[in-house]
Amino acid sequence: MHSPVFVVGSPRSGTSALVDVLSHIGYHGFQEGNFLHLLHYIDAVVDRHYVWFPDTDKRVMLPNIDKRDLKRRLFETFRTVVNDLNPTDPWFDKTGNPEMILAIPIVRELWPGSVFVLAKRRGIENVTSRTKKFPGQTFEYHCSDWAKNMAAWRTIRQQLPPGCFIEVEQLDMIQQPERTARSLCAFLQTDESAVPAACEAMSTQRPEESAEGSASKTSSLAESGWTVEQKETFLKHCENEMKEFGYTMDEQYSATL
Repeated sequence: MHSPVFVVGSPRSGTSALVDVLSHIGYHGFQEGNFLHLLHYIDAVVDRHYVWFPDTDKRVMLPNIDKRDLKRRLFETFRTVVNDLNPTDPWFDKTGNPEMILAIPIVRELWPGSVFVLAKRRGIENVTSRTKKFPGQTFEYHCSDWAKNMAAWRTIRQQLPPGCFIEVEQLDMIQQPERTARSLCAFLQTDESAVPAACEAMSTQRPEESAEGSASKTSSLAESGWTVEQKETFLKHCENEMKEFGYTMDEQYSATL
């Protein structure tokens, strides 16, 4: 079995459901990670600091500190902390934000055998679910954040070798659990006996469903119930990523379905 497994993707896209699946087939980990995306921030801060202070005078301390070595030492601290909290294989981490996706190249250096599972969901349903689950955030924030997650994944996906990532559509886990479970288990290289457990989890577990049946409900943009202004906001932020991932604006959901 591949380990560790990093579940990434926009919140409200099935990340929690995938955690349940992994737990059912023998993986362990925390329900939420919310830690490793700090790697992206630290990487950016160190880069910015060396730009701010470009001094090459060896009488100054900073030019005597190799930037790549500094990053390596800082990042190794993260690996030690996380490994201490996950002492046995196989384990997973779930962190749903664009910064975690952007940190994947660093994560791969820290855990060379790691694999990545992207949980994805069409923007219309994702934003609808987000606004119900997190009403304290603005509609525009939810649109922008979904788009940032998807755009970040498209960027990072190009840098990943084949075989170290899989994309799992949230709707497929509900409508085609057996096929989706079999595909995920094959990717993770689990025993065949794991497939029924994964299928059962996909069929029955809805850990973050905001209302009964809401996880499988789809809607066209026209029938979303959003105001004209909200629809314009959605298109401004999300239209490009909708096209890039083959999502439609109508009840068909996806051009590939």
